[in-house]
Amino acid sequence: MYSFQQSEQLNLFLLSLGAGFVLGVVYDILRTIRLTISKGKAIIFIFDILYFLIFSLATFLFFLAVNKGEFRSYMILGEILGFIFYYVSFGIAAKTFTDAFVKAIHKIFSFLLKIILAPFKAIFRVFSHIKAKISQFFKKLQKKYEKNRKKHLPKLRLYVYNLLGIFGKQQNVKKKEGYNDEEKTS
Repeated sequence: MYSFQQSEQLNLFLLSLGAGFVLGVVYDILRTIRLTISKGKAIIFIFDILYFLIFSLATFLFFLAVNKGEFRSYMILGEILGFIFYYVSFGIAAKTFTDAFVKAIHKIFSFLLKIILAPFKAIFRVFSHIKAKISQFFKKLQKKYEKNRKKHLPKLRLYVYNLLGIFGKQQNVKKKEGYNDEEKTS
């Protein structure tokens, strides 16, 4: 372990302020992407987790590159102060700019979506019209069927399946009893 001079510590602190400032910019970029995708709580949670993973990885790599992997609390403090400095100064201007940008993106995408969906809406209207015509046709058929349904075939005691022997036991019983359908119907 070696000791740092005050000038080196000051340089590391200023570098960590810059790293925190850059991480603030990364936060605004992720915020803009998140707002363009959705405003749901699940998306916010996912992007916050993603940001903290990026923040921790960047801090680790920063410590490796600048301080040979040694942990210094003033460097963490410098990153946090750099982020806060960005957030209260440039972050406010960036927030208003990104909000306007997101609104413009949403308007553009909604306009493009209307243009893209217009042919599909027209096709849907045509098919719904055809569906309505087919539905009317089948309703007429159903009414006609309901009207003609009352005209059944006469009920006979002798059915085709009895003649074919599917229910052979019934035929045998009827023959033993001397039952004849032709006699009963006449």
